[in-house]
Amino acid sequence: MFAFKLLNLTITFSFFLVYLLKSLKVLNNSVWKNTFSLHSEHFKLMRNWTIFLFSVAVLLFARIIISFISNLIYGEIITGNDFNILHAIIWMGVFVKVLVSPEILFGLPHLKKKVHARAEIKIKLDENWYFEKITIHNQQDLKLKSKIDDRLLALIAEIETLVRDHNYFRNQKITISDVANELSIPVSHLVYLFKYHSKMTFTEYKTFHKIEDAKLLIEGGFLVRNTLESLAAEVGFASYNPFFTAFKKLSGISPNDYSLRFQQQSLGNGSKAIHLSVVG
Repeated sequence: MFAFKLLNLTITFSFFLVYLLKSLKVLNNSVWKNTFSLHSEHFKLMRNWTIFLFSVAVLLFARIIISFISNLIYGEIITGNDFNILHAIIWMGVFVKVLVSPEILFGLPHLKKKVHARAEIKIKLDENWYFEKITIHNQQDLKLKSKIDDRLLALIAEIETLVRDHNYFRNQKITISDVANELSIPVSHLVYLFKYHSKMTFTEYKTFHKIEDAKLLIEGGFLVRNTLESLAAEVGFASYNPFFTAFKKLSGISPNDYSLRFQQQSLGNGSKAIHLSVVG
């Protein structure tokens, strides 16, 4: 009898373990290691859901194995009643996840709606892009227009996320082809966007965001322990001179003057806060 229980435990354990390991391998190779998926709302969604559901499967697997081991050692089978609280927590987590991510049930239309809503919020803050109706005579561009118009906001939002949240242009060798590859879209789609929906060329857009990145670093205290030359290299310029020229052209003042002005403003705001505190 003991040998039969041990065999049963071994078979069950092996079955679930092989299943989990195979699932882990498939998910890891096809979803979790997907580099370009980090900038796609669809792949982000699928990655998060697969991780969540795989974790649930692991917990349920652990519950079954504990039951078998208990039966083997103590001669008692742990029933479902012994795990009511655990089951309630697990399934409550699943239901909450469904409620906060309904696109997994309603599909792509709901997901597109969420993506476009987030995109509109982001894009309103960026004056580089415009969305007026445009007249196109080039046949090739007309074909691209029909493919891009429905997902225009989502595409631009992905570009902005890549550039802003991941400091993508700190690599000075980045080209428009690299951006297209990172977003897993044809280069022609990016060329179209910058031709018809951007107030800057791709090169100007890249320089603009490098300077914005430099401003944020200055405001974060980068120059306290680093030189201006280091700042230029950090944001993706080959040397200080082109960085200085671009910074002054886009900001109206030099990087050093910007740093001094920011420090003065910070000190002024601090003095006001102290004054208000004393008065209060």
